[in-house]
Amino acid sequence: MMIIGFCNLKGGVGKTTSCQNIAAALAKSGRRIAVVDMDPQSNLSAGFGLSPSPTDPQVFDLLSGAAEWDDVITQREGIDIVPSSLSLVMAELNDNGPTSKRTALRDALSRIESDRYDYILLDSPPQLGIFTQNVLGASQKIIVPMDGGFYSLFGLRLLDRSMATFRERLNPGLEIGGILMTNYNPRLYISRQIYEEVRKQFGDLLFESYIRQNISIVEASSVGMSIFEYEPKSKGAECYRTVTDEFLRRFGGAESSHAAVNPPEPETVPESREPEPVREPEPEIETLPEVPETEPEPEQVTEAPAPEKTPEPEAVTAPEIPAAPEPAPVREPEAKPAVPSPIVPMPGEKRVTLGAYEESIKQDVLDMLPEAEKGMWMQLLSSVTDISRGEVDVRSLREDFEDSDKDRYTFYVLNDESDSFWPVMYSDQIIEPLRCVIKWDEYGSAEVFM
Repeated sequence: MMIIGFCNLKGGVGKTTSCQNIAAALAKSGRRIAVVDMDPQSNLSAGFGLSPSPTDPQVFDLLSGAAEWDDVITQREGIDIVPSSLSLVMAELNDNGPTSKRTALRDALSRIESDRYDYILLDSPPQLGIFTQNVLGASQKIIVPMDGGFYSLFGLRLLDRSMATFRERLNPGLEIGGILMTNYNPRLYISRQIYEEVRKQFGDLLFESYIRQNISIVEASSVGMSIFEYEPKSKGAECYRTVTDEFLRRFGGAESSHAAVNPPEPETVPESREPEPVREPEPEIETLPEVPETEPEPEQVTEAPAPEKTPEPEAVTAPEIPAAPEPAPVREPEAKPAVPSPIVPMPGEKRVTLGAYEESIKQDVLDMLPEAEKGMWMQLLSSVTDISRGEVDVRSLREDFEDSDKDRYTFYVLNDESDSFWPVMYSDQIIEPLRCVIKWDEYGSAEVFM
């Protein structure tokens, strides 16, 4: 039995959706699966169509010792589910309660027979609170889902830096088992850039397969089903089958995975790919008659200035309109200045050329970073409409963070314990010795405190 947690300290990255659909794919491949919803928002429970009443046994009762495993599980789609509810919020506020232990979940899972399940998957909240700590304390491996956005990369880095502390103090065997890209759009430059950045920093931990943007995945969760129950032939289902196949290769059991998970793929592939080679020869046959046709054409063209139309053989190079791929690279440079657009939504017409003073501020920030970090921050800082500078004052910066509109402003901090900026989630993360803080306005301006 392997226990695997799904964690990322950034919300909205497909963590719960991936936990649900990988569990469903594993169950359909014949594995014995259980999932535990450790998020007070109980999105995983809702994704399976569960809405327990306050009197129904749930994960709170399991953690507090008021109920045993078999009392709290509910089955959906061949999966044993331990649901959650908002009662966990009250439990988190009680520092001395039975659920305040970071090992409460591990203790509860240790009472399950080791051969009862192949995998137990744990869904965690998007912050490093007591329930995420319980997931980290109980898991053997962690999967970190992240979308193609900039902020989820910060969540990954922050979690990675926390792993050493959790291994030392809570769970010596804990390690990241994989990083899964979700909601991925390979046509967006920023998505490809984030993918390559993760590959460069984390290597083989990044899953080779990824989850593409697909509306069926969102719709399935909203009606309380996995993608395999809602739309089993969708692109989203195909993506999760491929990811689950790689999951089994990473964590064991790949042999039967190919028998159970892959068959749907060959069924669709021959239908889509066999007609294509039949159509390819047709344009080649059309080009053959065009060659003799060009010979009579000069005779008719001689009535007009023949030298001008003799370049029409150059139109034969028109088939080389594989220059159609060339527009793609042409668009990428245009997209580079707009890289922050998904991150800093601002209309292009507001973008202005920074003066020498603003450029000096930007250069001072970049000089603090290692080479691996400079490329990304160069693009982000080059996208701002204006940039100003201030003096570091930890107390006033904390007050500014507490009073600011979190939907509009994002703070990033760089101190002596880190070589890269990471997002501030709590005011006490702004601590000395402090090298730099960036206050980022969603409309395209930045304030740099150094």
